[in-house]
Amino acid sequence: MSEQYSHLTDDEIMAEGTKIAEERAQGKIISIDELCARLGITLETALALAAEEASRIYGRPMRIDVLPDRFQ
Repeated sequence: MSEQYSHLTDDEIMAEGTKIAEERAQGKIISIDELCARLGITLETALALAAEEASRIYGRPMRIDVLPDRFQ
């Protein structure tokens, strides 16, 4: 798997993740775009991390296929 990068330090990512979890627990809906911006990662990195986590949870390789936007 390729490397993922953020402009935030590990401690900053963990602190922001805690804030996000608290907001979600209060019922706030946070878009994937906002999550990426707050964690300092690209959407591609978020999708790669999601596929990696799904693979770990389900015990088999998982992938996310990105389809072209049919409205473009």
